[in-house]
Amino acid sequence: MKRWALIISVCTLITTVGCSGSSESGASENTDGGDLEYSIGAGTTGGGFHTGGTALSNVLNENMDKMETVVEVTGSSKDNVQLMQGGEIELGLSSTEVAWEAFNGEFSLEGMEHDKLRTLLPGWPGVYMFVTLADSEIKTIEDLDGKSYSAGPKGSANEIFAERVFDTFDIEPDVVNLPTSDAANALKDGTVDGFSIAWPSSAVTELETSHEVKIVTLSEEEKQTFLDNNPPYLWLDIPEDAYNAASKGIENFGLYNLFIVSSDIPEETVYEILKTVYENTDTIEQVWPQMAEGMTIENVDQTTIPYHKGAVKFFEEQGADIPEELIPPE
Repeated sequence: MKRWALIISVCTLITTVGCSGSSESGASENTDGGDLEYSIGAGTTGGGFHTGGTALSNVLNENMDKMETVVEVTGSSKDNVQLMQGGEIELGLSSTEVAWEAFNGEFSLEGMEHDKLRTLLPGWPGVYMFVTLADSEIKTIEDLDGKSYSAGPKGSANEIFAERVFDTFDIEPDVVNLPTSDAANALKDGTVDGFSIAWPSSAVTELETSHEVKIVTLSEEEKQTFLDNNPPYLWLDIPEDAYNAASKGIENFGLYNLFIVSSDIPEETVYEILKTVYENTDTIEQVWPQMAEGMTIENVDQTTIPYHKGAVKFFEEQGADIPEELIPPE
């Protein structure tokens, strides 16, 4: 499928460049200087993927003379793995469970192995939230039954998680698939009764500047039932004071977000990308602190698909021990 059928292409960078046609690997080469132009599959504005993709792009554009990157607004994880397999993007973000399903051709992507996917670097933990307003009658996930609800952009990990919760507990909301920022606005004006997003998310922070928010999660009783049917997920914490609505902290299912890269990209290019990124973690911290906190060398095992061979070279030079199952087949 062509890029324009799947992506609304926008450039939200400090340094912006025009989007260009794809070669075999999806990158294009400028005729005037031979520079590489790479697309980064992110997510919708207001979500962590878009912020993380922008942080990565800023660092690469400002510090790599022979590379320019463009952040693409996509439906997030599922879109990104499909676009990468199709050669439409070179870099991107995915949740760990969607990356695993795509690479192995399991669950929602059964029989469709995405063999070009490789881990670039570890990202940050994400914890799913069902967001509504404080004065809403919604107190549990069962209360979403029959309600107008945005489960997340089509193909996103938020949508996949919400669907699995609804299927596990026989909940039938009136589901729509709005971009994150649109979903927050729709909640404000009463068009929807709630929406799905994963912590950390600037959309919830912004929503709390004008509205009192309620965050709904699965109960302890529902926890094991869901896990029995959906083993790829982790039970994680949203820290205290992350939001006004979570002043005492909240627990719910989540996963780790990671940066992925196509196996078509040369080993030396991936090595230089990582070298540049880890030399400029201060810049990343200014844009997306959670990303900077998560991309430590100690977190290299927080992925579910093999690393790119250029990433293996870089991380091993930093003293990391890459688990055998994360060594690429090539």
